[in-house]
Formats: sequence, C-alpha cells, structure tokens
Amino acid sequence: MILAFAISAVSVQAGPVHTAKNVAKSTANTAKNVAHSTVKGTRRAVHTVVDIFTP
Repeated sequence: MILAFAISAVSVQAGPVHTAKNVAKSTANTAKNVAHSTVKGTRRAVHTVVDIFTP
C-alpha cells in the first residue's frame, strides 16, 4: 500500500512538470514563428520600398 501511494505521488508530480515542459516548448515554437514572420514582413516591406524608388 505504501508503494502504491509512492507511485501515485510521483505520477501526480510528473503531470505538472510534463505540462510545463509542453508550455515551454510551445512558447519557443511560437517565438520562432513570430520571428520568422517578422523577418518575412520586413523583407517584403524593404522590397516594396525599393520597387517604389527604382526607376
């Protein structure tokens, strides 16, 4: 019975750690995607300005 309680206590503690790991991974992926979109948008804006001023 003590062993069963110890195993269930470890399982309960592992849940939040696993969730925090997923949140951190998701946040990192979102930051990467935002950075990529920003670079893409900046590149597009620069090309638009160059096209306007190119005779």
